[in-house]
Formats: sequence, C-alpha cells, structure tokens
Amino acid sequence: MLIVLLYHRVGAGKHANTLEMLTTHLEYIKENYLTVLPGDPLTKRTSICLTFDDASYDFYHFIFPLLQKLNLRALLAVPVQYILEKTTVAAEIRLKIPYYIAMQNGVFETKAPFCTWVELEEMVNSGLVEVASHSMSHPNLTYPHLNLPFELLESKRILENRLPQTISSFVYPFGKANGKIHKEVLKHYPFAFRIGSALNYSWDCSLKPLSRLLGDHLLSFKGPLSKKGLLSAFIKTLF
Repeated sequence: MLIVLLYHRVGAGKHANTLEMLTTHLEYIKENYLTVLPGDPLTKRTSICLTFDDASYDFYHFIFPLLQKLNLRALLAVPVQYILEKTTVAAEIRLKIPYYIAMQNGVFETKAPFCTWVELEEMVNSGLVEVASHSMSHPNLTYPHLNLPFELLESKRILENRLPQTISSFVYPFGKANGKIHKEVLKHYPFAFRIGSALNYSWDCSLKPLSRLLGDHLLSFKGPLSKKGLLSAFIKTLF
C-alpha cells in the first residue's frame, strides 16, 4: 500500500503545522514507515511519500533541515512563475507573508515568500528533495480558456533547465483536474497527484491521479496515520 501525504507550511493556520508538531510527526513516520519518492519500488510494507505544495520559503528554512536531520526525502511542488533567482530579503520577512497573498503581483517579487532558484538547487543537490511541477501560475486548471500547454510544458521546461533533475511529477493546483486534463498531463509526466483523501495500491496513474491525505493542521503526531484516519482513507479507496 502507498500513502501519499500532503503538507503546505510551517506556522499558524489551517494550511500549516507548528514546527514542533511536524517534527514529532515526521519522527513517527521515520520510525514506522518506509519513505519513497515517485517511481521507487514498493514492497509489501506500507510506504509513504511525503509531498509539500507551493515551495514556500518556510520549506527551505524549517523543513529541509528537518529532512536532513531525519534523513527523509520529500517531493516539493513548485509553482514556477513565483520563483526568484535569489534574494536579500530577511528570513523573518519572508516567513511572515500569508499564503493567500504570497502569489499576488507586487508581493512575491518584493517579499520573496517562496524558495529561490539558489535554494531549490541546493535542496535538489542534497538528494533529499525531488521537485515536481505545480504549474506556472498555480491556476485552477479546469477554468475555461486556460492556456493548459503553457502551464504544463513551460513549467517543466524551466524546471529542467534550472535544476539538475528530470521533472517526472505534476501536482494539480488546488487538486483540480478532469479526465481530459489528466490525459494531457500524462503525455508529459509519468506521475500526477491530486488530494483525494484515499490510499493507493501502486504508482499507476493511468486511470486517475494519485490520491493524497492532508497532513496540514495536525491535531496529533499521527494525524491521518491514526487508525481512524487510515480506516477512513481505506474506505474511500474502495470507491
């Protein structure tokens, strides 16, 4: 069985976890599960893939050091349009930008709330972070008149040009997609991820994207990995 977990930020709010809670949570995963990245061989033992959306600066500031400490690997979904080359903005300023304004024009360029290319390259070179495309501008891909080829292909082109890695995964912004969009995504990416709140039997994405369990706003260190959480996810897997 494959469990894919979804996280966003470190901090306060429903789309985040405190550093203390996330640390205890990842320590639990380290002790009890095999962690994998897309395409890694799966065994009879339940495997977990850690995914973090949006590439907010707090990933580099808080989570990357935690991955290094625990020797865990994670998939980082990057919305390419918002990535700056480098920045001199102070860490405390970058960390304070709320997620709901981070992508606004005039904010991401001046406050650098996302990881920079320099930071992304450092993390990829560590071998602990694999990057996925999260599109160019993080739109709802089901919107009419959206330039889908641009969102899918330009993001992949830039990521592969800037980072020493083949980009094989696409993470749907807002978890939104349909059959037509998914078919187009699979022409360019072997792996695609949604939200879904279900478990997965394999890495196969031919019929539908891989489902992810939400790991934000954890109330206990097990979170969605509690007996109740896993039972709920298993039931959803059946339908």
